Order: sequence, then structure tokens, then C-alpha cells
Amino acid sequence: MEDPSSSNQGAIERLAAWLSALRAEDFPQRAIERAKLLLLDTLGCGFAALDDGCARAVLATLDALGGKPQCTVLGHPHGMSAPSAALANGTLIRVLDLNDYVVGAHPHSGARGGHPSDNIPVALAAAELAPSSGRDLLAAIVLAYEIYGRGKALMDADSVWDGISISGVVAPAVAGWLMRLPKDKLAHAIALSAARAATPVAVREGGISAAKNIANALIAQNGMQATLLAHQGVTGPLDLFEAERGLRAVFPHGPAGDIFEAPLPDDGFIMRCAIKVFPCFAGGQSAVAAGIALHRLVGGNVDQLKTIRVALADLAIVRRWLADPGRIEPQSREAADHSLHFLVAVALLDGRFGLRQFDNRRWAEPKVRALMARLEATTDAGLNRRAGEAYPCALHATGHDSRHYDVEVIRPPGYAPDDLDTQTVLDKFARVTERHLAPDARNRIVDAVMALDEAISCDGLMRLLATERTIE
Repeated sequence: MEDPSSSNQGAIERLAAWLSALRAEDFPQRAIERAKLLLLDTLGCGFAALDDGCARAVLATLDALGGKPQCTVLGHPHGMSAPSAALANGTLIRVLDLNDYVVGAHPHSGARGGHPSDNIPVALAAAELAPSSGRDLLAAIVLAYEIYGRGKALMDADSVWDGISISGVVAPAVAGWLMRLPKDKLAHAIALSAARAATPVAVREGGISAAKNIANALIAQNGMQATLLAHQGVTGPLDLFEAERGLRAVFPHGPAGDIFEAPLPDDGFIMRCAIKVFPCFAGGQSAVAAGIALHRLVGGNVDQLKTIRVALADLAIVRRWLADPGRIEPQSREAADHSLHFLVAVALLDGRFGLRQFDNRRWAEPKVRALMARLEATTDAGLNRRAGEAYPCALHATGHDSRHYDVEVIRPPGYAPDDLDTQTVLDKFARVTERHLAPDARNRIVDAVMALDEAISCDGLMRLLATERTIE
């Protein structure tokens, strides 16, 4: 029965009350099974990044700070405090732009994109700290996706505020739920965290910096810390969604309270996410696949092509990408994996696209730059009608002999939000971790994740994640 006082409560208190009433048994098994696959995909992304420069810098900084070794860090011999582990693992799983993504626009607000898996590191840290059962951890992951989706419903489609701002709500909600905070302290955890989470879209536009890689991880770290503070009785501004000088500019749609406390659906937001096959932003997945297909069509002889037209869905967000100078001529690894020009050019030249395609600053290589400059990037409304939610791409090329070459990728590899294929996830996990995990180590992690809903604790999985780096 609905609490009669709920109408007098703000959105944060209503969300906390909704969370406090949920139990792991309330989550559909289909969602739990999806959480296993997305957890495994996320862990693979983290292991793949162990040698990344930005990730190593973050881990070195946190190691130097020290602290109580409460929680596991992927492939790291020593634990860290819960907030530090959230930052460390959050950086690892995000830095290569390999983790999953939201498909299409939110039906309520039109807001697009995002990576709900960015908050899986918070769930890992809180589950270890609590401690929690394996099913509780999986339920918390489902919860993280669901709250992320509800936050998307509150944002403008073309907001100047980045979608990761939602994680200021998601992180403490998940951590507080796993730690079984009473609803009043849970509300204050959310308030403390959300008050510091608003992040401008500038972190992923223009001269894209390493901030893109760690922006959500910093919010996650703050959310974990806010949960610990609230646990000790520290309070936060509970009226953030209602106050005139609160978060209305970030979350203008609503009513927030009604959206946050809606019943848990059978077919939740976690079912609307796809995995990435290529290490680049979601909008580039089809473009990379099209570039590889055209490479094969011309037998790798790109020099025979006189003109190359890149057609993309005619969406406002795509037009903004194509007009962004930082993406047209990327100057960093972070900008390159968000540059459609670079992604198509390298895929077309190499006939493949993986982490090695960024080696030796390929975005600055004269041959790559020359091909990027030849690309004519346009939008095509016809692609919207066919599969705008999947960021489709068509390449139309003409050879010096006047022969025409046409390639279309309407939905990219890995795009199967309604029926995520287990083998696709397993293949990707093996592929992206091959530099760091031996086959038997990979298999042990896979087995632990797939049996997690029957595990009475998460300790077995955590031991594997901390010590299983077997290839240097």
C-alpha cells in the first residue's frame, strides 16, 4: 500500500522508500541473467585496460594515498578503501570505451545514450563491504540500470549536462541498498552524492581529455563516500529535485518522485542495453563495421577509391558530432575513439578495429589524416526510419574506374538488446582479456559470474578478480 505521507515527500525520499522496500527476490530472473552477462562484459573491459596509461596513473595515485584495503581492485594485488576501489575499477572499465551502452532514445524525454555499467564498480565495492550474497550483487546491478534509465527520463534530449550526472543518484542508491541503510540515511546518501554530480557535456566534446575516462568514476567514488558519510549520520539536501536552486536545470522533466518510485517492471532498463564489439563510442560501432566491410569489398586497395561518402542517421546528436572540430581532427586517444572520421578511416585502411588501432598515435599518422580529409560525412533521414536507434551507417564509394561500392550496416555487431547472445559476450571476454588472463583463469571467472546468483557471498569472485592477472 502506498505510504499516505509520500505525497509530502520529495523525490529523493520517495526513491529511498522505494529502494528500502525492494528485495533481491523481487527482480525477474531474466533481468538477473542479463546482469550476469553485462557484469562479465564489464569485468572484461576492466582487465583489458590494465596497461592503459590513464588507468595506471589513477591506480598509482590511489596507491600513494593509501587507506584501509576494504575492497578488491581488478588485477591489483592490494585492496583499497571502498571509495578508492570505486574510482579505480570505474576508470578501468570505462577508459577504453568498450563497456556497454543504452540503445536508442528514452521514450519519455528523448535523451540518448549512456553507460549504466559505469556504476557496476560501486555495486562490487558495496557488495564486498556489506557483505552481500551473489544474488544481491546481481540485483543491485539490475537496480543500477533501472535508476539510470529513470534518471534519463528526467533529462532534456539535448541537455548541456552529461548523462553521467545521473550516477550521482545511482551510485549511493545502489551502495546504500546493498549496505541495508535505513531509508532516512539512504535518502541523505543520495542527497549528498547528487549535490556534487552535475557534469557538463564538455567532458566529451571539443578537445576531449582524460576527464572523459574518469568523469563517471569520480562521481561513483563520491557516491560511495556519501553513502559511508550518511551511514555515520551526515545529512544532505533532500529537496534537490524540488528546490529552486537545486537540480532542476539538470533534470527538468518529471515529476521525479513519480518516475523514481514507479513499480519495478518485468522488462526493465537493463534489457535496453547492447555490448560493444569495437573500442569506440556507441555512435561509431556501425561506422567501424561499415569501414571494415568496404575494406573487404575493395580488397584492401583504398587508393583505388576516388570518393567516399559516409552517411549517418539524421539525428541532432549526430549532426553535433559531425560539427565538432575536436572530433573531426582528434588530437588525443580520447578524442580519436569519438571521431567518426578517424574510426571510418582506420577501419577502411586496416580491415579491422581493436585496441591496437590506437597504437603509435594513429590519429596523427599522415596516411590516416589524408584519408580522413577525403571523407564526405553527411546525414540521411532514410536511415532514421530504418534503425535510427542503432546509429546506422552507409558508405558509398566510387573508384577511379567509375565503379561504385556500397556498404550498409543498419545494426552493428553486438546489437541485440532484446536477446543478448551469451556466446557473443564470452567471445568478447576472451578476446579483450587475452593479454592479461590465461584461458584457465578466464574460465574460472566466467564460471564464478555465471553461478553468482547461487553464491552465498561474493568472496570467491573477488578473490579471482584480485589475483587472476596471469600474463604480463
